[in-house]
Amino acid sequence: MINSYYIRRINKAIDYIEDNPEDKITLEKLAEVAMFSKYHFHRIFKIVANDTLNNYVKRTKMEKAAKLLITNKNETISNISYRFGYHSNSNFSRDFSDYYGCSPSEFRQFENRPVNRKTKITNDINLVFNGIEEIKDHFVGYTRISTGYNTDTISKSFEKLYHYSLDNGLLKSINHSIGVGYDDPDYTHPDKCRYDACISIDKAKLPDDFPFNTKVIKGGKYATFLFTGKKEDFYNAWDIIFKEWLVSGNYVPDNKPHFELYLHSEEYDKGIFKAKLCLPIKPIKN
Repeated sequence: MINSYYIRRINKAIDYIEDNPEDKITLEKLAEVAMFSKYHFHRIFKIVANDTLNNYVKRTKMEKAAKLLITNKNETISNISYRFGYHSNSNFSRDFSDYYGCSPSEFRQFENRPVNRKTKITNDINLVFNGIEEIKDHFVGYTRISTGYNTDTISKSFEKLYHYSLDNGLLKSINHSIGVGYDDPDYTHPDKCRYDACISIDKAKLPDDFPFNTKVIKGGKYATFLFTGKKEDFYNAWDIIFKEWLVSGNYVPDNKPHFELYLHSEEYDKGIFKAKLCLPIKPIKN
């Protein structure tokens, strides 16, 4: 079993990769963020993340770029490649083709894109547009699941983090549970999808030996949706938001993860969840 110290340190490096997709990600910088020697960081990263550093960085960029190609129809491929640190379209196209088996322009045009999961959109999900909100920053403790959206694993991670926070007087609000899913199974292999089980906590009361990672979920302008349904319905709800609300409107997704703010559910014992689904947005620039 990997020592939790190593997991927390590598998670800091992964958070840096997620927050700085436009930067040239260097070994020296990531080693500094994780507080490991650059001479050993590659090996430690591979053991903890179950992937090489180069593969992880490239995969993360390609999957984010693929989603932007579909959701940001007005943005040029050159701009998208530049957003992910590429100063050459040919290098971006080469890496994209290596990952998806087609060029970025072909990927954007395909009706049947090379994906890992076919999502069935239904009208049975209780999903209501709640408006555009300015959401504040949330300081959270979190546990990262990097082996897919396994609901049992996610539930156990939330329980462990919640009980520790409750026992140590760290809970900051009633609506304290936040889920951050980084990957779409349509673009990322289901076993590689990453999810952060987060609890909003009081930073001022944080003990020095807090056994979980911490970070700030960045606030800003979000489109919010009220969701009621079973845990397996979250996937379809997000697909509806992206495919039926986002791409037909006047916004594009901002460069931050979307998240689920869990609300009190009177039918939780029946497996019915309530949540506010929060999608970071910014206006389309014509």
